[in-house]
Amino acid sequence: DPAALACFGEIGRALGQGLADLVAVLDPGRIVVGGGVADAGDLLLAPAREVFATQITGSGHRPVPTIVLAALGNDAGLVGAADLARVRQH
Repeated sequence: DPAALACFGEIGRALGQGLADLVAVLDPGRIVVGGGVADAGDLLLAPAREVFATQITGSGHRPVPTIVLAALGNDAGLVGAADLARVRQH
């Protein structure tokens, strides 16, 4: 659906700009995208990576972080909550 693809592109570009802004403040080595957003995969991340690459500040003076999908995808929050509950029991 062309309209849906256009929406993914627009949201992906906004995500890329937001990530570039966060990198300017936090300077992480890697950005991990998880949750429901990860299910969209490259439909969302391809435009995000494009905008990110053009908007990141200081790219010639520091390593540019990579943007990757969380290995657990949408289950990352669930696994994290279960681990937190396990740790608090001890």
